[in-house]
Amino acid sequence: MLHIIANQFTLTSFLLDSLLPAGQANVLVHPKRIKGPAYSLFKNVDAWLPFELPGFQPFARDYLQRLSAIPKDAPVLIFGIENIKDLRIIRKHLRTRNVSVFTWNPVIDHSQNHRLRRLHIRLLKGLGFRVFTFDPDDARHYDLALVNQVYRRVDEYIAPVAPEFDVYFLGKNKGRSAALGELARQLIAQGIKPHFQMVGEEGVEYPERAGVEIMRKEISYLENIDTINRSRCLLELTQANQAGLTIRCMEALFFGKKLITSNPLVKKMPFYHRNAFFVLGQDDFSRIGDFLQSEMPRFADADLASHEFSHWVQQFEPAPCGSGSRERLEVASALPC
Repeated sequence: MLHIIANQFTLTSFLLDSLLPAGQANVLVHPKRIKGPAYSLFKNVDAWLPFELPGFQPFARDYLQRLSAIPKDAPVLIFGIENIKDLRIIRKHLRTRNVSVFTWNPVIDHSQNHRLRRLHIRLLKGLGFRVFTFDPDDARHYDLALVNQVYRRVDEYIAPVAPEFDVYFLGKNKGRSAALGELARQLIAQGIKPHFQMVGEEGVEYPERAGVEIMRKEISYLENIDTINRSRCLLELTQANQAGLTIRCMEALFFGKKLITSNPLVKKMPFYHRNAFFVLGQDDFSRIGDFLQSEMPRFADADLASHEFSHWVQQFEPAPCGSGSRERLEVASALPC
């Protein structure tokens, strides 16, 4: 039985909630970071010692006991936890070494300095865990195992309401402010209604741009879902040096929405359809209105299955020798039978 150690992010909880009760019973939620110079100092020392630091408890006792209770050789998936100190402490309390780490951020998110990025990957690999990514460029550049981006079935969240917005974007700035403003201007010029919600950095002032709302705090994921339901199309602007499919693409797939994207990788995906995906910089922008008005195709369940969380996690369980699906065996080939 697979054990999952996951971060506390709202989106992670949204995915975990889709598991059956038997699967949820083996989920261990990693504690939030405790702030404070004394705690950080002791935690750093504890992380790099080969034994537990006497008198110091890095996380709640119940959490550490549950880590130690995971059976020896049981498969473990560490989902979205990428802090090296936290991972070293987790490793210290696990008896099993049958551990996979799924990194849910592109490597560039760790640092703009390529030397620091390589150091992070070297430390990550040095833990002795198998490291997986959803980004094909990161997999190639850093020799990581590649798996699909992941989401979940959302049938109970889909609401058949009349569209209020033509194109919806939600995300942090990450250097995209000017591009969002320009794209909003071009869409408005064609009679298309954008609704771009950008979470700005604290203390930074942004120029007012029609169609772009600067937010000072993040909204809940259920609020995001509400706006998805009220939109015809979603917008995905990937970061520089990011090639993997983002959560915005997954939302479009599972909610049955069109997607305008800067990522040309979608044209290579089995679910690609020209009526569903518009690639900025490749498709004729003067026809974007026609794209939005075109008939929306239905995505096949088979195209969604490989990204659906309850199916996706199965690839981290060792398949019985000589059995199992081809996809599961390819990912689990490094796992012991």
